[in-house]
Amino acid sequence: MRTVRVIVSDMDGTLLQHQEDGSDVIGTRTKRALLQAQRCGIRVILASGRAYPKLMRYAQELQLTHYGGWLVEVNGTAVYDCRHRKRKVFHQLYREQIHTLFDTLVAAGFEVNACLDDAMYYHIPERLLARKQEYIRQHGLPADHPLTAGGFEPVYDHRNGYAHLYPIEEASQLPLTMNKLCICDEKERLDQAQRLLEPYQQQLWWGRTTDRWMEILPLGVSKLSGVRWCCEQIGVDLNDVMAFGDGENDSALLQHCGYGYAMGNALDSVKRIAYDVCDDNKNEGPAGVIERLLEERKEDLYEDHQ
Repeated sequence: MRTVRVIVSDMDGTLLQHQEDGSDVIGTRTKRALLQAQRCGIRVILASGRAYPKLMRYAQELQLTHYGGWLVEVNGTAVYDCRHRKRKVFHQLYREQIHTLFDTLVAAGFEVNACLDDAMYYHIPERLLARKQEYIRQHGLPADHPLTAGGFEPVYDHRNGYAHLYPIEEASQLPLTMNKLCICDEKERLDQAQRLLEPYQQQLWWGRTTDRWMEILPLGVSKLSGVRWCCEQIGVDLNDVMAFGDGENDSALLQHCGYGYAMGNALDSVKRIAYDVCDDNKNEGPAGVIERLLEERKEDLYEDHQ
């Protein structure tokens, strides 16, 4: 690991810890380790299914502008150079591309949402409304809490990042372009959704980020492609990259970088292809690996002075 020049981390289920109040935070130990790594000259890239409005607060917390970090947004559809405040969009979904698919998913009773930067367009089927309202009541959430689902729970407040939430009933209400399409449901229901997606294998990529959340993107887009582009800009080989992730949208990145770590809470399919498995996000798994890396660097420095 002594050659590591870049650390890449997924966010939800990896770097972030979900709090009882609904917020997502970077653990104290992980934050300390990433700041120390940057002080040692290691670049940090946050690679997420989120768009930049939902990533900027974490970029600021980790001082990515000061240290020259990057954001790989929406699974590689765009990248953001924090130091120079420049964004490059590579791909987007087009309404005409997913029009029929969206209406098929709605007819099958799935909760579906489409994201475009700071806006989310969502459809919640009637069959889920009572269950969501009961969840809000049981957890003491405010009456005006959004009914939209999250990656880990049936109700999640997306307003901290998606400032605009628009309920819709059909594909004609979608924007002309969007970053991604998402399906939210129980694991068994997502198996059914996957069968509905099969006719689109030559047009779209899809994968689960959690057992209850599936993301759909333009074919050829991935976190790997976004990270590779960033590394080319700063002259770093993928063999010198350490990465952390937990979902199927992290798999290609973990396979092709030098040190790809699956989280202890990762999907089994992700663990099988990783270089190694670290502790889960609740126990700040990445922090332990980064601390060992920095300790090795310290030993090298000591030996060089002997």
